[in-house]
Amino acid sequence: MTKSENSQRGVQSPWWANAGVRAAAHVASLAIVLYGTNASYRIMTGTEPLDRRFRDFFEFYSGAEALVKGTDVFAAGELGYIYPPLLATLLMPLVKLGIAGAGLVWLILNAFLLAFAAWLGGWTVATRLGVPKAAPLVTFIGLALLADKLFGDMKMQQSNILMLTCWVIGMWGLGRHWLISGLALGFGFSIKYLPIVALPYFGVRGRFKHVAGLVAGVLFWAMIPAAFIGWQINTDLWRGATSGLIHAGDGDWKTDAGQARVMNTREYGISITTAAVRTADSLGQPKLGMPVAALLMGATFLAAWWVYRRNQQPMWLGRFGAVEENRWPVLLVEWTGLIVVALAFSPQTNSRHLVHAMPLGFLIGAVIVTGRSAGVRRLGIAAAAIWWLGMVLPPSIPSMQDAVWAWRRASGSCICMVIAWLITADAVLREGRVFRLAQPVSPGTKPD
Repeated sequence: MTKSENSQRGVQSPWWANAGVRAAAHVASLAIVLYGTNASYRIMTGTEPLDRRFRDFFEFYSGAEALVKGTDVFAAGELGYIYPPLLATLLMPLVKLGIAGAGLVWLILNAFLLAFAAWLGGWTVATRLGVPKAAPLVTFIGLALLADKLFGDMKMQQSNILMLTCWVIGMWGLGRHWLISGLALGFGFSIKYLPIVALPYFGVRGRFKHVAGLVAGVLFWAMIPAAFIGWQINTDLWRGATSGLIHAGDGDWKTDAGQARVMNTREYGISITTAAVRTADSLGQPKLGMPVAALLMGATFLAAWWVYRRNQQPMWLGRFGAVEENRWPVLLVEWTGLIVVALAFSPQTNSRHLVHAMPLGFLIGAVIVTGRSAGVRRLGIAAAAIWWLGMVLPPSIPSMQDAVWAWRRASGSCICMVIAWLITADAVLREGRVFRLAQPVSPGTKPD
């Protein structure tokens, strides 16, 4: 075999394409999913009161039960159902199973969605960057980086894995699958509103089919509950959910009947916006909080612009319409950035919401595993370390609770996440010219 043939063989069969490595990554990813599922199941089958055993799902179930009985949905449960009507409506058939049976169905659904979202997310990032055989390792790294938050979310039986699935399907649909992408993001909007940030992004990039898909998705899922609970109840529940959200930052606002009991964001939020508002409050200048948060968001945008400029990648020129379909390295950078910035500056963000940002973990994994130079791979490792340490430190042990509380109130986790995204963006855009621009394909098929 000639030297050139050996060289070509080495390019075609890198270490991460080895069958054994890929199999081990699949097993490790599955182990993370199963560990979180088992931890949640042990809590569900414990001896504590129902609201402690089923945590947030107890509130979801109570909301669905209230719909079945015709009572106030937002008054149900302990902490209270706070979402628009879709989730409670979809859970109505489970009420006849009782809380234990319904909780088990919810756990199985969460486990399946996590496995699916992780697989599709890792596959999408790896394939769009032209390295499809790296998908198992990319998936594992994304799961591993967020493992701490995933386990916490599954134990709390929240809806963040459902939201992650919506974000991942939206990412997969950035090519030609505009309607599926819109339906997924519209579903997410009917749970936690956040995916609506994709609408201005699609508009600015001239992706009008995606705009139409998202608008159709929002309207479709907003109206679906009316077919089961009636137009009036559906409208009243939307009004109550949005009213509770709007007033969540009002420290002295009291929830009325028929309105969601959303926790005060000033007390528990970990976002940059919340930190700015709290700091302004402590200085006796409450009106400064939101302007400072807006300035910090502007600074984030300028930092991203500088990253684009230094890598000779256009942020605006020629970035409109059909040409966007195949700009995959840039699209992945922008999609992960959209999620990161939305979380970092949303007043509602808490630590478990960081699960939404797993697509950033996939992108970091792709940089670490398949980066063409040592410098780029080091950037990926730095991004992973900064983000992971920002999420797990200080350790949540009794003696460190004051430090943990101070770190969260200062938005340490979100700041580290933004920095990690900027570093990852620099790495991906630096190699943007050498990544093969894979054409949009369906899962399970080989890229062209």
